Amino acid sequence: MARLILTFNNNILGTHMISPGQQITIGRHPNNPIVIDNLAVSAHHAAVRLDGQKLILTDLGSRNGTLVNNDRVTESHLAHQDWITIGKHILIVDLHETLSLEGTADQLMAHSPAPMDADQTMVIEQEETQPQWLGFDYLSFISGGREDYELSDQPVTIGKNREADIKITGFWSLLAGEPSLAITKKHEGYILEYKGGMLKPKINDETVTAPTKLNHEDTIKIGPIELQIRFVRRPTR
Repeated sequence: MARLILTFNNNILGTHMISPGQQITIGRHPNNPIVIDNLAVSAHHAAVRLDGQKLILTDLGSRNGTLVNNDRVTESHLAHQDWITIGKHILIVDLHETLSLEGTADQLMAHSPAPMDADQTMVIEQEETQPQWLGFDYLSFISGGREDYELSDQPVTIGKNREADIKITGFWSLLAGEPSLAITKKHEGYILEYKGGMLKPKINDETVTAPTKLNHEDTIKIGPIELQIRFVRRPTR
């Protein structure tokens, strides 16, 4: 299951669990599972559904829009610790039920410099409430049951070898290389290189053996592991 942590004015108002196959709506009307009673919020503002291991947010044609990490979206695949802003409320995504509520409250306090008036109906500009944002690339696991893996200047390897950053285990390890592939940062992008083994990597369902540049939202499959390269902006800690 996944969890949404509803917050306002640096305070945690509650947590809401989402089961696989379930969709919950967010809005001002009391028939929503997550009710935000503020005129800046539409009656049925947005919906979140858990489709397998993918948590998907959809804006329901709201008047003031829905933001994910400070970007307005109509639909977005959510990642662990993403911030959803609806009106002046923030919902924090906890895909793995691992976030500390105390730590979440501390993070909110650090990045909201002044309290907001709950009776106001105008949407406050994001730069006023979260002035410092950090952008980074990461690998989001679609299957394989693991937490997101942040990319950096260091190469990332996937294989059966003990030193691999992401290990292939079980039956699949008989077919995997040592390692099977590496993802290396080149200038401002990333290159996937096939290294060896019977498992051949796929990018967007196409098998590749030559060095190939990765783009944001590309999917990578190797044996039982399926992941996606993504870019996100989150509040600095």
